[in-house]
Amino acid sequence: MNARFQPRRLAALALLACALAATGIYWSRARRAAQPADLVACLPIANASVIYIDVDALRRSGILNMLVGSKTAEEPDYRQFVQETGFDYRQDLDAVAAALKDGRIYFALRGRFHWNNLRDYAARQNGSCHNDFCVVAGSQPNRRISFYPLKSGVMAMAIGPDDFGAYQVTNQSTKLSLDVPKAPVWALIPAASLHSVLSPQSMDTLPAAAKAYVPALQGADQIVFSMGANSARQLQLDLQVTCKDMASASALLGQFEAIAKALRDLVAHQRQKPDPADLSTALMAGSFRRDDRQVYASWPIPQALVDLVAGSISQK
Repeated sequence: MNARFQPRRLAALALLACALAATGIYWSRARRAAQPADLVACLPIANASVIYIDVDALRRSGILNMLVGSKTAEEPDYRQFVQETGFDYRQDLDAVAAALKDGRIYFALRGRFHWNNLRDYAARQNGSCHNDFCVVAGSQPNRRISFYPLKSGVMAMAIGPDDFGAYQVTNQSTKLSLDVPKAPVWALIPAASLHSVLSPQSMDTLPAAAKAYVPALQGADQIVFSMGANSARQLQLDLQVTCKDMASASALLGQFEAIAKALRDLVAHQRQKPDPADLSTALMAGSFRRDDRQVYASWPIPQALVDLVAGSISQK
């Protein structure tokens, strides 16, 4: 399994789908893959950022093609990999659960895998397999990719500095500290990961309108992003923030409300009509509430913004 494309593309699929969801890609009519909690429960999730992607929903809605491009744009090595192994994530992968921590990425992947072909291909790439457990070199000297069949239709995979990382993905069930969101794409960020996620480098990648919300999240214990459809069948970005105590939650709620008001006041001061294709329009229309030390935020995403983002992606 050549690290130039397969594991890196799986990681990119997970991260890109979450990023695209945060800016408004619509797939609410797509069917969710079954039981996301089953995949997440296989991961070493303690102090890890956790991502879940319903790839089947992305595929059925047409979003997957926008994420990865046409087959004619695939690099020759990847086309060779598909030919020799019979595995193509665009049609064979149904769901991705990933845990990111300590510079390592752990995956539980649901799909249709041709194990004999995968083992043979790993050997041809100077990797090694012992029974069903395989290891190949990554794209950097300290990156090793390990994988094995965890159970029927599920692959365990890890990318990290050692040869046995995939053994951290097991059938021993672990439990998240929250109910799994009922959304096709979601991400959990614990307090241990917030510093790097909300770092100045990460801030630079955010749209200007979104940056106003980030400082308010610095003291959170846990953040959960999710993307799905609301009761009006409109795409909606949801945020659940767990604070240290009720006082912190009340303060965060006030900050969220003040930021939304400031955005509305800015548009009114400029005497501009809100542009439905502008991210600021979505962010100033947010609704917020508090329950004990949890703060909930929801932002409906206008269809015009969805169309704009989808169009820009399809042209790349």
